[in-house]
This record gives sequence, structure tokens and C-alpha cells, in this order.
Amino acid sequence: MKILMGPVLSFKGYDSTNNRWKLSALVVTGSAEPTGIFFTNGQNVTQHGSKLLSQNGNRFAHSFQFEVPLANTPSKLTYSVENGIYHDIHLPAQNDAPNMSYASCNGFSSQKVMKGVEVKNRMWLEMAERHSKNPIHLMLLGGDQVYADSIWEVVPSIKEWNNKPNQAANKASFTKPMEKQVEAFYFNLYTERWAQPEIRQMMASIPSIAIWDDHDIFDGWGSYPPARQDCPVFQGIGAIATKAFSVFQQHIAPGANKPDVYLAPTFGFSMGHVIGDTAILCLDMRSERTQRQVLSNPHWKQVYDWVSGLSDIKHLFVMSSIPVVYPDFNMLESLLGVVPGQQELEDDLQDHWSSRSHKGERTRMVHRLFDFQKTGMRVTILSGDVHVAALGILQNDRMEYEGKTRVINQLISSAIVHPAPSKMVLFALRHLLDNDQEIDPGIQSRMANLPGTDVRFVGARNFLCLEPDDKNGQNRYWAHWIAEGQEEPFTKVIHPVPS
Repeated sequence: MKILMGPVLSFKGYDSTNNRWKLSALVVTGSAEPTGIFFTNGQNVTQHGSKLLSQNGNRFAHSFQFEVPLANTPSKLTYSVENGIYHDIHLPAQNDAPNMSYASCNGFSSQKVMKGVEVKNRMWLEMAERHSKNPIHLMLLGGDQVYADSIWEVVPSIKEWNNKPNQAANKASFTKPMEKQVEAFYFNLYTERWAQPEIRQMMASIPSIAIWDDHDIFDGWGSYPPARQDCPVFQGIGAIATKAFSVFQQHIAPGANKPDVYLAPTFGFSMGHVIGDTAILCLDMRSERTQRQVLSNPHWKQVYDWVSGLSDIKHLFVMSSIPVVYPDFNMLESLLGVVPGQQELEDDLQDHWSSRSHKGERTRMVHRLFDFQKTGMRVTILSGDVHVAALGILQNDRMEYEGKTRVINQLISSAIVHPAPSKMVLFALRHLLDNDQEIDPGIQSRMANLPGTDVRFVGARNFLCLEPDDKNGQNRYWAHWIAEGQEEPFTKVIHPVPS
């Protein structure tokens, strides 16, 4: 069996009742019948066979579903989908919190940006080095795992449509040639991007939990004016991008029922995972996005119902692809508008939580996160998108708030491949923008210096390592930003809520 891309591991959840660590492995092959998956030490592995998820021409995307019990000590599972090539999966001990990494923005927004980077996958090599010394059990992927922005240039029918006047383009149909070319485009995008050796090595070794952001569809998806966002061609592209995301990042066949880890399956791909006393909430901030909302009210309700049902959780990590705490981009928009050549972030302005149309929804979410923290679980937000490493703080000083800690930390890690913003944008972030904002009376947000430094925004490619430390029952996490060009990581300790 010739492997064209993969294997790519996906985490399908942990069944604590039966002690089953559930995984799937995705491969793209040139054959409709895969030869199978082989385990060298798999006597305890339960296999659920292979599924054909998608086909494009003579290429086939298959997934292998399997599960394995966790041992009393950390263990290793070795597997192969290709003769002579083996991969190790490191498993946590049954009662341990998982060692995790977090990464976002795995690509380039333009050819011009890409040409300015000498070693494109350097940070993936850095992750591999850390994984070899301290095995990572889960890889959290915070969006933009691929960049589909080239669709406007390399897909002939879409390029032709994009050159039409707006009114004519908005009325145009999504044709069969468009559908065929767009399907091939997204299949090629994943197959080529993820087949790169440095990326393939990590995706074959560490199961991922993935959310998506706009570039997984195309830049700014969901934030366009309704006439454009709802036009037949945009919706046609979006539907195919959704199928590709479902297949390649979630290992779910188009139209198939979503497993139980999906909290609001009719609304999108929001997920919830519980591993010991650690919970991971993954928010789908693209499936329902418009200029007026990020998630619908019924979607939020099902998410909040899941969190409300958690018990005995020390740490809740909330994956929000767009930072909840960040300088107000409305002001940055004004600044960029008068600086020629610095519009590289303008398409993201409407996307951000600080956009006027999303601030009310953000306020409600922040209040709910503080409510959850009152129950004794430490809430930490994980975000990407903005191509810097940074630390944000939510501070609740409302008199009626009864939580034992009044702070929620937000860890921003972006990007693992895309380079940092221009020096002009970084200068504006560091010196010209007001980093302190009032989200609601008594609730402040601010950007903080990374621990041990006087730096708030690190303009370098980076990823996060989230390492549990339960020594003496402290149940804390060490968050390490691994940044390009830095000899030592930036480190933040995430303590549990005091008991």
C-alpha cells in the first residue's frame, strides 16, 4: 500500500469507566483497499477496522479506529501502516494528567510571506526534540492547520469568479466545474501540506485534538458582509472546506454521525474531553460565525451544559482560536489605515472578540467562565491566530464574585510556521495600543509581561508545551512557550484553584 500522506493520529476520547484510550489514524493512499494497521505490542489493542472517508480521483482517505487501555505507569504503543516504517504513541499512566502541546497557524498566508522564511518547519523540529526527551501525549491544534488562501489564485473557475463585479459574483451559481476543482484543491492542500516530513513525524506520533479557524476555509470566513458570505459560491466553497476539515482533522466521513465528544453536533465541531482531573473544551468558532455572532445561543447552551456537568476537575483548558484578551483591533485598524503596506492584519479585524459586534457575546462567555471557576476548577484559555506569543489576564473584581481566585489566564501561542507580524504592527502592539480594557464593570482584561521578562508580545514563531506537575499533590501545569531564536522557554505556572 503506497502512503501518499499520513498516518495522522486523532484523539477520539478517553473512556474512564472502561479505561480505554481511543484513537484513529488517517492515511491517504493510492488504493481503495488499505492493507491495515499493525501493532508490534498490540495484544491489548482493540481494532475497529478501517473506513473509507473520502476519495478524490485515484486517491483515498482511510481511517483506522482503535483503542487501548492505559497502564499504571506511562507506556508506549508501536504501530505501522506501511511495511518497515514504525511510529511510537506515548500513553499517560491511567491516573495521570496528559502532557500536551499546543500549536496554531501551520502555513503561510501568501507566497511572499513564505519566501521570507528560510527553514519553514523549524518549530516542528523543535517539538520533535522536546517530544524525544519528554513524551507528549496530546497535541492541541488551535486553528489554521492549513492555509487555503491560495484558492483565489490556483483554482481557475474560482479565480475567474473572483474577478467579476461584486453584484454579478454574488448572484452567480456554484457550478459543477467549480465543485470538482474546489474538492481537488482542498484534498491536495491537506495531502501536500501534511506530507512534509517534519509535520508528518509529529502527526504520526502524537494524537491531535483540532479546532479550526478561518484559513482552514479561507481568510476571514464568517466575517464578510451577508451578501458575500451567503452567496452561492462562498457557501459552496464553505461546504467543501467543511467536508475536508471533517475528514482530515476530525476523521469523520461527510454526513456521518459525530461521536459523543461533540457537544453540539448539529451546530458544529465543538468538543469536550475529560482525562482524569483535566478537561479540554474546544470551541468551534467558524461553523456558525457571522458578522453578528460567533456561536449561536443553542450552541452555547449545549457547551455550557457540558461544563456544568463536570466534577472533580482541577484544570479546564478552553480552546478559543481567536484570543479573548487582546488589544482592541478597532484602534489598530485606524493605525494601519494610515501606514502604507501594513494592512496584513486588516482582514482579521472583524474576526476578533474586540470587534464591536462580538463584544456582548464575549462578555457573556467571560462571566460564565468565572462562574465555572467558582466551582473550584482552574480555567485557562488557549488561543492562537495573531502570530505572537503572549499572556493575557482576565481579572474579576466584582464585589459579589465569590471565587477563591479572581484571575483567568489566557495563553497565546501562534504561529508554529507563519512568521510574526511586521515590525510596525509589533511596535503598535507594544507601544501605541491600550492593553487594559474593561470587559464589564469590575472585570478587566489586560496583556501581561511574560514571566521573568519585560516583554508582552514575542514576535517569533512558537508553540506551547503544557506539562503537568502533581508533585506533593499540587496539580499544577507548567506552560512553556518555545520560541524561535530563544535559548530558554518563557514559562508560566498554572496553579489549581486553592482548596
